[in-house]
Amino acid sequence: MENSRALVLQACAGVRPERTPLFDSLLNDAVIAHFAGRPLDGTDDAATVARAAGKALDVVCRMPLPDQAGRTWTDERGSRHVAGRWNDWTVAHGLQSPAEWAAWIARHIERYEAGTLPDAQSRAAAAAQQRAMDRRLDGALFVHCRPATALNAACYDHCGFETFSYLWMDYRDLVEHWLRALQSARRRCLALSAPTTACPLAVVYADIAFNHRLIFSPAMLAEVGFFDDLADICEQCHRYGLQVIFHSDGYLMEVLPDLVAAGIDGLNPIEAAAGMDIHAIRRRYPELILAGGVDAARLLPLASPGEVRRETRRIIQAVGSEGRLLIGSSAEVDDTIPLVNYLAFHEEAMRG
Repeated sequence: MENSRALVLQACAGVRPERTPLFDSLLNDAVIAHFAGRPLDGTDDAATVARAAGKALDVVCRMPLPDQAGRTWTDERGSRHVAGRWNDWTVAHGLQSPAEWAAWIARHIERYEAGTLPDAQSRAAAAAQQRAMDRRLDGALFVHCRPATALNAACYDHCGFETFSYLWMDYRDLVEHWLRALQSARRRCLALSAPTTACPLAVVYADIAFNHRLIFSPAMLAEVGFFDDLADICEQCHRYGLQVIFHSDGYLMEVLPDLVAAGIDGLNPIEAAAGMDIHAIRRRYPELILAGGVDAARLLPLASPGEVRRETRRIIQAVGSEGRLLIGSSAEVDDTIPLVNYLAFHEEAMRG
């Protein structure tokens, strides 16, 4: 949208801009059709999604494309996946036992450790791709830099949390080696995406919590090096001039002091339904950039447009009075949210 970059820079610097910037991902057919002025009909869905995101948002976190719900496939490890309209899921792992996973990890560590930092030609190519994406967004900022911690890469991209726990107990030396290799691969990716991005933000995707509880205990997170790894990400992003927004669904209050100590600059998505209170977080951490915060579990899907407007205004006034607020849903704008409610939220945010 117009002036997105200036608004985001002001908000992130602790200055209240003329209106609070909008930060989200659009995974909603009706919302996309409204802002794009055309439906998702399969003819050029990538252009339609980009047009809608550029018209609706100031910061675009992700821009997935719609899929054929129910489509299935099997990957190179033999794991079976099924697609939803906007997401996909692993329904069965091809590798079943910790011993099978340990053998696979041992074979693949070298691949993660291999490689060198990107050269000038690679960085120029990455910058050209980023500029091409940015031109499609009508001034909105796309988050090109989205690193994951090694723990999350291991669990979400590979073995899952339960298998990781068994591996950690039975093959600790191997898993520690694997995590270091994943960290090395991530550093190379960051060196490619971070230096040339026009967006001043990096978003670390690190889901570590459920509703009202963590997936791993704080002691376990410390033991596997999660907080040290996050500090490494923050240090690298800060060297490139990026502020770091930490993304995790669920209830994070038990480890929020550790996340802040690791160097994060902001928090997303701040799920009220999981027990996160954006007002309490603002009082306790006035320096944090808070991104999201509008309840996507109950308010946006189920409330009246008037209730949505009132809660949006309340958050802007109470949480964003001195900037450091990028308002958006507490998850993503998915198809459970009626168009009329999203428009009520959007119009209220655009009022300033």
